[in-house]
Amino acid sequence: MGSKLILMSVLAKIMAPEDVGLYGIVAATLSFSVLLIGGDFYLHSQRELLSKPRTEWSFVLQHQIIGTTIIYLVTLPIQSFIFYFDLIPKHVAMSFLVLLVLEHLAQEMNRVLIAIQRPVLATIVLFLRYGAWVYFLLPIMWVYREARSIDVVLMAWMLGCASAILCGGIVVWRAVRPWTCWKLDTSWLKRGFSVGSIFLLATISLKALLTLDRYVVKCYAGADLLGVYVVYVSVAMVILNVIDPAVFSFVYPPLVSAYRRGDHSSYHRLMRELTRSTVWLSLAIAIGLAVTVPYALEWTGRRIYTEHLSVLWLLLGMAIIHVIGMVPHYGLYALGADTTIVIANTSSLPVFVAVLLLLARKAPFAGVPYALIAAFAWIGGVKFLWYQIAMRKTVLST
Repeated sequence: MGSKLILMSVLAKIMAPEDVGLYGIVAATLSFSVLLIGGDFYLHSQRELLSKPRTEWSFVLQHQIIGTTIIYLVTLPIQSFIFYFDLIPKHVAMSFLVLLVLEHLAQEMNRVLIAIQRPVLATIVLFLRYGAWVYFLLPIMWVYREARSIDVVLMAWMLGCASAILCGGIVVWRAVRPWTCWKLDTSWLKRGFSVGSIFLLATISLKALLTLDRYVVKCYAGADLLGVYVVYVSVAMVILNVIDPAVFSFVYPPLVSAYRRGDHSSYHRLMRELTRSTVWLSLAIAIGLAVTVPYALEWTGRRIYTEHLSVLWLLLGMAIIHVIGMVPHYGLYALGADTTIVIANTSSLPVFVAVLLLLARKAPFAGVPYALIAAFAWIGGVKFLWYQIAMRKTVLST
């Protein structure tokens, strides 16, 4: 994640703020589009991998490939509307679509490695996908002015995703052997589409918060401040991007397995471990970022990045609330409380919009982080309350 910080710092120095803002729009839209072409089908297959013996892993993965292919055929054509409505410039259309598929496949490879409990290898694949390519890209952009464009950044990102797919694919192929050609189980696919569609609504609501925010900033505050916001929110999301592979990827697979096999003492121990690690690590990272990032922004030589640091502090607070709210989320996921997760996530959008409407005119730039704070506090609060209720019911039933 240090690579992402370095990338944003250098882009802020060598590219105009409006170009940095365009990169942020493309990255956020790509992240949202990856959701659509995946359909959250992985959530069903991931729980199946955690529940089934190793001899049946090839069954799950073969059916996941079939299910994902079907979703691709339905959702990929829909992506063309992004360019029809000029949400993304047409000159990056081909790069965007290729990167969309590569990013999704690399993401799925990462998730499979986590589900088969290879978290260290998953983190290496994540580094290839997100960070390694930065160190090849930046020297080229620094030396050659003609390379300072979003097209070059997207090309380097593609190469990173391709290397992640290749590396992860080799590991998964060896880990799942022997591969068996299973008979098509349409009922399994139907369950996967059902679970995926339920979770997709929740995930879209969550992703919408961190996609719409950039469009709102562009609309109310302008292209220059959008570039500033993109840098700030990229810094803040480092908290989640570190804790996800460092904590969540290690703890939640055994957490789900413990609950599924009825080992409640291990389940509660892992939940305590998840809570402590998330709270203390998120606070430590936030403090570290708050101390170091202002110096990196001064190094860019652009005053606009140091004139609005109060917004950065708000976004760091938002990120802390977001990751702490993931603790009851994983608890509910292990319990199979899918409907609860959907309700919590989808109900956050009205909260975001309401706060935004109250603050947009008075604080067009700072209003967005306040709206995000309110939305993620709502999500975390609802999930925490429901998780406590579910735990009390479990205790009473036993």
